[in-house]
Amino acid sequence: MQRVEENTNLTITIEAPISKNIVLLKDGAHVTVSDHLHIKPLSSTETEIEIIKAKPEDQGEYSVLIDNKEQPLMKLEVIPKPVVRKEMQLPKTQFNEKGTLTIVCQFDARPEEAFIFLHNDQPIVPDSRVTTTVEDNKYTIEVKDLRPKEDEGVYTLKSDHLILDTPSITVVPEETKPQTETTTIEEEEETITITPQQEQPEIQQKVG
Repeated sequence: MQRVEENTNLTITIEAPISKNIVLLKDGAHVTVSDHLHIKPLSSTETEIEIIKAKPEDQGEYSVLIDNKEQPLMKLEVIPKPVVRKEMQLPKTQFNEKGTLTIVCQFDARPEEAFIFLHNDQPIVPDSRVTTTVEDNKYTIEVKDLRPKEDEGVYTLKSDHLILDTPSITVVPEETKPQTETTTIEEEEETITITPQQEQPEIQQKVG
């Protein structure tokens, strides 16, 4: 029984001359030699089997075929490494509409594990507004021409064992100025002509 922590290397030496045909089996299936698994001779009588940075999927019962004769080797258990989740510290979390959001995360050294970029737990697909860049140990997300709702939420850098979240980002909409409608009312000029009543002439009648 072999028990190792995830991401650690495991080395086993077996007595098998270099002249022998050696095949490694896991749970009865052939295991292909790769960057993750090495089989190399140490001497004329010894061969080394090395698993680089063991993963949970490496668990199982291993055996070796030496000239078509199977011999049990080990039962491997890989203890998962805990996933650490942290929140990034940003100078501000509120941005104006049409502004630019830039998130830069720089590590002391280049991380061993690859990171992916997420927005609200969905992979970020770069476009004309959104770009993601990786420069050695620096990871950058830039969102131009910010849009309310669409660009709001949590941005994340995620690897197998480290998750870095931003606080929730908000985008303040631009103030919409009310449209002022000017209505001109033209007053019709109305001319009123007043004709004064003529006084009736006084008629004097003489009798006589």
